[in-house]
Amino acid sequence: MRRSTRPTVVLLLALALLPAPAAAAPVELVLSGVEGEAAENVRAYVDTEVDLETALAARTYRNRSREQVRQALEALGYYQASIEVDIERGEEAWTLRVAVEPGERVNVRAVQVSITGDAVDDPAFSDLRERLPVREGEPLNHGAYERSKSALRNLALSRGYFEHRFTDSRIAVNPGAGWAEIRLAFDSGPRYRLGEVRFSDSPFRASLLRRFVPFDEGDPYEAGAIAELNRRLLDSGYFDNVVVNTRRGEAEDLRIPIDAELTARPDTTVSTGIGFSTDEGPRLRLTGTRHYINDRGHSLVNDLRVSQVRQNVSSRYQIPLRDPLNDRLELRVGWQREDIEDTESERYTAGLSRRQQFRSGWTRTQSLRWLDERFEQGEDEGRTTLLLPGLSFSRTRSRGGLDPYWGDRQDYGVELASEALLSDVDIFRITASNHWLRSFGERHRLQLRAELGGIGTNDFSQVPSSLRFFAGGDRSVRGYAYQSLAPEDDEGELLGGRYLATGSIEYSFRLLPDWRLAAFTDAGNAFDEPGNVEAKVGSGFGVRWLSPVGPVRLDLAWGVSEENVPFRVHISVGPPF
Repeated sequence: MRRSTRPTVVLLLALALLPAPAAAAPVELVLSGVEGEAAENVRAYVDTEVDLETALAARTYRNRSREQVRQALEALGYYQASIEVDIERGEEAWTLRVAVEPGERVNVRAVQVSITGDAVDDPAFSDLRERLPVREGEPLNHGAYERSKSALRNLALSRGYFEHRFTDSRIAVNPGAGWAEIRLAFDSGPRYRLGEVRFSDSPFRASLLRRFVPFDEGDPYEAGAIAELNRRLLDSGYFDNVVVNTRRGEAEDLRIPIDAELTARPDTTVSTGIGFSTDEGPRLRLTGTRHYINDRGHSLVNDLRVSQVRQNVSSRYQIPLRDPLNDRLELRVGWQREDIEDTESERYTAGLSRRQQFRSGWTRTQSLRWLDERFEQGEDEGRTTLLLPGLSFSRTRSRGGLDPYWGDRQDYGVELASEALLSDVDIFRITASNHWLRSFGERHRLQLRAELGGIGTNDFSQVPSSLRFFAGGDRSVRGYAYQSLAPEDDEGELLGGRYLATGSIEYSFRLLPDWRLAAFTDAGNAFDEPGNVEAKVGSGFGVRWLSPVGPVRLDLAWGVSEENVPFRVHISVGPPF
């Protein structure tokens, strides 16, 4: 038997003709009588996305809005406000009119914060108590009260007071008298301690991994110590991923065990690089790194660098010491050849150094290196062998990533050699350099640079080219070729100097987000007599581009101290220091 579909069709048509439910429509809020923080709080409290299709809904909304306005004002201490609320229907939307007479604001007459539990002797809580947002004599602000409670809770969690609680927390308000009293009674409970660090399987022995732990078992718990452990393991260069978790549920005697999940990186990587500068021309780099050779964390870096004027091959074997991240022993061997202006040299080096980085940011390097160099430097030609003990200090600080807006770098070093200590000549060599960068506002940037050096020796003709001083080039005195400034022999060929003094000032202006215009003046020279310095001056302008591969600098420079003013284009890629 065939079933009729007519009733179903009729029903569907009827449903289709019914009006759709009205969506919530915005209500325009017109507020008068308050400004600033109070007005912002009222607007934040009052709901303006509502459905007001009936008169009953409009009355309900008006009453609810009055209560929301009252709550918004009381949250800021206005407990005696007079509030008038009216709602009107316009042609296109509803308008909620709110007129407020806020009255006198309640002030905080007294704040009582008490700390009990193990935190009673914790200086961090004493310091926080002095900095809580709630203060005597200031207007009552419920938001500041809640932030104060959150600050106490958060500090407790970060310092291992996991059983903390408020035994009392209240605000007593006398609106008529215009005062409020706040009481916060905080019981921290016991403080937990840092327990054993348990490392997952990795290629490294436990004694090495434990040296990355920046705390002792049993030290009071601090969340920062857990984050520091995670950072140190990642910064070691041994791991692709590190996850450090605390196991509070497994705590015994208030000691929380810590699990470090380690994912070792591949033991060998190869990297290549290409660059360009007007000092050296095109540059190629090939580096092979064995990040760990054994379970003690020893590493090996083999490096090949080639440019038009310099070729270099080196190997560095690194041994982590007591603090494997900041204290390392390095054995280095290398070969380098240079052909720059009137300099031709070939040298072999081998050395041992200890590099220590301190919390202050300074790095100290103690070194002993053997140098065997054949050189032709103007009229000086020879081969010199030296054993050079050395000491250097350096520090680099920067903010802003690849294009720093603030930073500085200092380098100070001294090396010496003695005929009495397996060397062909007596040498005392000292260097110092400073580079300073600061920004003023969003567009203006100033850079200052200075470099000094000096050599004391009993026979300058035997000082190899690599230890003599030269000036000129992209990072020295622009407007002059790379290492083209130094004392000359009778044939006009460069000999290199006993001393060095250069300086630079550069101003740059941000024209576009990734582009800056720069103007600069450089001055200085390498020389033989401290009282007889022929300073060369280069000035010009340039552009700075923050490219995807790093900062690119293009400078047009003139050697303005010359009678026939030379002109040079300087191009370089890389950070300013």
